[in-house]
Amino acid sequence: MQAGIEIQNHAIFLADAHENEQRKGFWDFLQALKQGEIQSPQLILMGDIFDLLIGEIKATHNFAKPYIALLEELCETMQIIYIEGNHDFNLKKLFKKVRVFTLQDQPLKAVFSKAQNKNFNESKLNLKQNQRLEDIKNMEFDKTEYIYLTHGDIFLPPLLSFALKSLRNKILLYFLNALDILFCNAIYKKILSNQNKKNLFFTIKDFKNLAQKRVLNYPKDGSLIIEGHYHQNFTLNEKTIKYINLASFAYERSFFVVECSLKVKFQEKKLKG
Repeated sequence: MQAGIEIQNHAIFLADAHENEQRKGFWDFLQALKQGEIQSPQLILMGDIFDLLIGEIKATHNFAKPYIALLEELCETMQIIYIEGNHDFNLKKLFKKVRVFTLQDQPLKAVFSKAQNKNFNESKLNLKQNQRLEDIKNMEFDKTEYIYLTHGDIFLPPLLSFALKSLRNKILLYFLNALDILFCNAIYKKILSNQNKKNLFFTIKDFKNLAQKRVLNYPKDGSLIIEGHYHQNFTLNEKTIKYINLASFAYERSFFVVECSLKVKFQEKKLKG
């Protein structure tokens, strides 16, 4: 577990965009940030932002290069944190300014910032947001000392956990990269083809039970837990459990904006077309 980040007021949480040639919603979102139609001091990417982006697999870089360049450019005006998922990992070599946190860093322990960002015009934020965003719902929690952030592919059954960790092995990935080059990117193309056939938006039956079990793996200190991975847009706000499973941005282009005061409000918003 790694500590050391502060969540700023009006930070944006976005998960599971699964961006590819058929889905370009995340690109539209980044353009809205660049043009000032959406403003925030901090963007927290919660993994699986791309359908496939792996540091050692060169074929996965071509599609992502414009995104990487734009994310690096946006770091001039905001902080960007990238929590790796199971579709995008070993990314530190691809970014210089974006702060990347690997599977080994998760859950990432965070606190809400007590400082105000003097360079950030809050009234301008509210005005600009209305141009491209619509409100979906609000969730309010009692303010907590800590927040635990993870993509969600941790605390899994041993065999699955071993498989996911093995896929991040650099020697194996360099070997797969060589094979992919040898076969003219056939492996990469096959994986993407399979991904496009997946249903990313199904409802998991009795997800509340699964969420309650997952919470047991985290420190029992009443903190707020935020995960992606499952695409369920689900909240638990009970006396001893504060948990959010984020919506998949790929589904309805929705994400969450934090408003921090005496309580913590997560405002789900949708990017307009």
